[in-house]
Amino acid sequence: MNPEKTDRHATRRSGDEAKWVDPGPRAAVRLVGEDAPRFCDNFVTASVSGLAVGGGTEAFFTDAKGWVVAFAHVLRTEDGLVVDASGEPALGRGLRDHLEHYHIREKVEISDASGESASVVLVGPSIVARVEEWLGAVLPEARLAHASGRVGGCEVRAVRIDWTGEEAVLLLGRADERGRLVAWLEAAGVRPMPTAEFEAARIEHGYPCNADIPEKTLPQEIGRDATAISFTKGCYLGQETVARIDALGHVNRRLAAFAVEGPVPASGSTVTVAGETVGRVGSACESPRLGMPLALAVVHVKPLAAGGSPAVMVGGRPARGVPLPVPPPDPPRTVLLEARRFRVVALDEPLADGSRRCREVVEHPGSVVILPLIDEASPHPKVCLIENHRVAIGRAILELPAGTLDRDEPLEDAARRELAEETGYRADRIVAMGGFWVSPGILRERMHLFRAEGLVAGEQALEAGERIVVRIVAWEDAVAMCLDGRIEDAKTIAGILMEQARRRPG
Repeated sequence: MNPEKTDRHATRRSGDEAKWVDPGPRAAVRLVGEDAPRFCDNFVTASVSGLAVGGGTEAFFTDAKGWVVAFAHVLRTEDGLVVDASGEPALGRGLRDHLEHYHIREKVEISDASGESASVVLVGPSIVARVEEWLGAVLPEARLAHASGRVGGCEVRAVRIDWTGEEAVLLLGRADERGRLVAWLEAAGVRPMPTAEFEAARIEHGYPCNADIPEKTLPQEIGRDATAISFTKGCYLGQETVARIDALGHVNRRLAAFAVEGPVPASGSTVTVAGETVGRVGSACESPRLGMPLALAVVHVKPLAAGGSPAVMVGGRPARGVPLPVPPPDPPRTVLLEARRFRVVALDEPLADGSRRCREVVEHPGSVVILPLIDEASPHPKVCLIENHRVAIGRAILELPAGTLDRDEPLEDAARRELAEETGYRADRIVAMGGFWVSPGILRERMHLFRAEGLVAGEQALEAGERIVVRIVAWEDAVAMCLDGRIEDAKTIAGILMEQARRRPG
């Protein structure tokens, strides 16, 4: 394709500024042969055998004890699998040797392709459309969907990624063609982007690389359960440990982010809480959103959850924990209404054509939603719902128990408290299931969803005047009620159907 023609076409798209960036060293392993998906499934936390050609998944490769060997993308190809992971070539050699150790008679050839592979990331508001135009192929709207073809005469595999929370494409190509590919992209109007800028966006989003995963780390400690771990697939190396952690409902360590005073801390810098070492820095950057250094580290949870405000130090300098992803700086606002649990503000919003407009937004501190399961391991589990009178709609509806984050406490503690107050149940295990924005067009409220297991009945502790009635519903009935309209509450529909998807085999 003629780069000049492509560039002229690109200028007709408003706001379409494409950039390319070097993502840093990456390791690559290829598995070729009819048994490749089935063989790989024996060593990863995600379900690989069910992938269609052109599909992909995040996955943790684990050892016999359940420790993470590598965090990677696994891509289903016409002849097998491509495994792509952040890290030096030595990671590729180690992963190949790890798999070969268990390779006996399966029809699969395993090779380390790190030295012959090259990677380029493309970013921009319409970058997927441009890549599809260059490839003459469609990239389906799914995480890690991919297609192969030629860009600028170079062989590439284009992969949808979301490392920074924004639309991006990873081009996996040949090392001997990288220079020609980059030259063609720049001739097509794709500008270079500093690696440090892209790395800062990744860290702010909280997307892990293998440098963030220390030795003897469990998959759930990285917080990618929903995208990289299947709890319903067949057996794999290390599964017993992963399943045991799932049954316990919590981990002792987690990937966390810290804003740090002073210069950017070096990788390996200690993280201490009240003088106790709780972890070491993996990645760090100068954060544009915070205006100060930001570091990722896998840390022990208990010291951070201690009461009061324990002194956190990173690399010997004062630091504080920040949520992931790091929210963008608040735009200037005018408070129109201040209520007990929310406020209404007017924001100045810049538009794509350069003009501006005033928007009214409801700001809310966020909330927890709890999915309480009864007899969760039996063939016929039940869910505890509440019948809650809602003045906004003038009637009672069925919901999952939930509550506003109106005090300084960990999310898990808030979930336990709201569950006990509204239903009377106490949970032995509370498991994070993810979060979602409720109505982002007008409302800034993020709901954090938790699954509650091992329930023990008790007395409700309702606020004066609350009208909440506990309703125990068979699981299959609750799913049907979400689908036929008997359950109308959005958070409840989301929570039940997310759990139903988790329970479905595959």
